[in-house]
Amino acid sequence: MKVGFRTITKVKTEMIHMRDPFIYTNVKEKKYYLYGTTFADGCGDKDPVFEVYIGKNLAEWKGPYVAFEPPKGFWGVRHYWAPEVFEIDGRFYMFATFKGGIGEHRGTGILVADHPAGPFIPHSEGAITPKDWECLDGTFYEDKNGARWMVFCHEWTQVYDGRIKAIRMSTDLKRSIGEPIEILNAAKMPWIRHFGDPRIEKTGYLTDAPFMYQAKNGELIMMWSSYSVENYGDAGLGGYTVALARARNGDITEEWQHDQQLLLDRNAGHSSLFRDFSGQLYICTHYPDTPHGSERPLFIKVSEVDNGIVIEENEK
Repeated sequence: MKVGFRTITKVKTEMIHMRDPFIYTNVKEKKYYLYGTTFADGCGDKDPVFEVYIGKNLAEWKGPYVAFEPPKGFWGVRHYWAPEVFEIDGRFYMFATFKGGIGEHRGTGILVADHPAGPFIPHSEGAITPKDWECLDGTFYEDKNGARWMVFCHEWTQVYDGRIKAIRMSTDLKRSIGEPIEILNAAKMPWIRHFGDPRIEKTGYLTDAPFMYQAKNGELIMMWSSYSVENYGDAGLGGYTVALARARNGDITEEWQHDQQLLLDRNAGHSSLFRDFSGQLYICTHYPDTPHGSERPLFIKVSEVDNGIVIEENEK
């Protein structure tokens, strides 16, 4: 495990400032690996990195260790966002967002390591997402035929109506194949509200954090995040939220339908799923989303039902 300039300490979950948390459960080691957006833009003379915390339970951690430190000349120079780690073909692949240099767009590329703690090294040929698009939050999905996909967001900052799309990847995960297909247009959601950023003088319909899940009845489920209008959802907070979309025949390339009911509406979002050592399924999310600086990882138990997932009653 690589030690960086930050002090390695023992911390509780509620002490970790992190957006976009992601858990990799290592059953063989009986350890959890917690990644997220932490040191995303560097500071002073320190370059941005991806960090990892390691724990034997979901309450106490040791870290942060450095999971990825960019080598000289690496294409991503800032916006080290939303790392997700998957074990594929016996190695560990990190799907992560980076912003390129002047005149280059944000995109999701792939890193690789022989251990979930790293050190990760560059793997893909730059970003897998289209080079002339502003993109983020790529995630991994392998369909029933063994085809490998990256599902990602085409940013509202470039297209106004934020989109979520999917693109085929080569088997070795180094490059994309063909053209992206569209899963959703955020502007069509009845619950969504405009998101604005005064720094760039733009508003639009934001898309974040697609994550794929295969339901028991064969439907392909996708969680994703944006901002909801007030008085909509389980709490009606009008904040950062988690919605569900589904391909009822389980095929990523077919028509997608969108649940009217939000999964979460609690100023929490950018969610993924993981299982603990006993097999219990959890949502991994950050809460609260605002005010910035207060974000912490949050793990919420969910139950699997035939057509997806529901939050367990004692978690509401």
